[in-house]
Amino acid sequence: MKKISFIILTITTSTLFAQVNTVYNPITERTWMDRNLGATQVATAFDDANAYGDLYQWGRNTDGHQIRTSSTTSVLSAINSPNHSDFILGSYDWLTVSDDNLWQGVNGINNPCPLGFRLPTEAECESERLSWTSNDAAGAFASPLKLTIGGARSRMSGAIGNVGTFVGYRTSSLNGTQSRLFGISLTTSLMADRDRADGNCVRCIQDESSTSIDEIQNPRTLIKTVDILGKETKANSNTTLFYIYDDGTVEKRIVID
Repeated sequence: MKKISFIILTITTSTLFAQVNTVYNPITERTWMDRNLGATQVATAFDDANAYGDLYQWGRNTDGHQIRTSSTTSVLSAINSPNHSDFILGSYDWLTVSDDNLWQGVNGINNPCPLGFRLPTEAECESERLSWTSNDAAGAFASPLKLTIGGARSRMSGAIGNVGTFVGYRTSSLNGTQSRLFGISLTTSLMADRDRADGNCVRCIQDESSTSIDEIQNPRTLIKTVDILGKETKANSNTTLFYIYDDGTVEKRIVID
C-alpha cells in the first residue's frame, strides 16, 4: 500500500507579521490557510459552525459586509471601496460598473487575505478537488484543508441558506459578468458560475511569487528543534515539533505518515 505523508504546518511569525496558520497538500504542493476567513477554529467536521467563516461578495474588501449578521442595503456602490459595512442587494454585482481588476493576485485591489496570501484561481481549486478521496463534502473535509459547508448568502434577500448542505468558495477567476465558484455539497463538488453580489466563503492560498511571506521575511537560520516539553530533538514523524529560528520566528510542524 502506498504511504502518503500529510504535513500540518503552523507558522508563528515575528511581531512584524500577524500569526497565520497554514496547511500543506503534498499532492498539489500548495500551502493554504488552515481555516476560512472569519472562522474561529480549524474545522472538526464539515458542518462545524465555528469553522464556517464569513461570506464575501466577489471583489470586496474586509469591510464588515462579510459578517453573517451584517446589515443590508439596496444601493449599489460606484466605487470599489463602498466605505460602509452593508451587504449590497439587488443586482448581479454590488458595483454600478463591474471591475474585473479586483482580487487579481497577492497585490490585487481589495485582496482580503493576509500578507503573502491571495484568492485561489479556479485551476488551483480544481487541483485540490481532484486530490480528494471522494468528490463531496466528506472528501473536502478529509483533505488537508478540512473544508466546511457553511452555506451562502443571497444577493436578492440577504438571507443565508443551505448551511450544512452546501458551500461556495470564492476564486479570483471570472467568466464574463459572473465569477467562478468552487461549490461543495453533501453529494458532489464542482466549479460553477456565481453572481458577484452573492456572499460566499473564502479560503486563502499562499502566493508563490516574489511577494510571498517566505520571501518577504528576512533570511533566517534554524537554531534548534524542540519537542512540546522544550527538549531539543531531531526531526521525526508523528510528533509535534517546534522549529526555532534566529529571527524570532517559530514553526510548529506535525508530519503525519
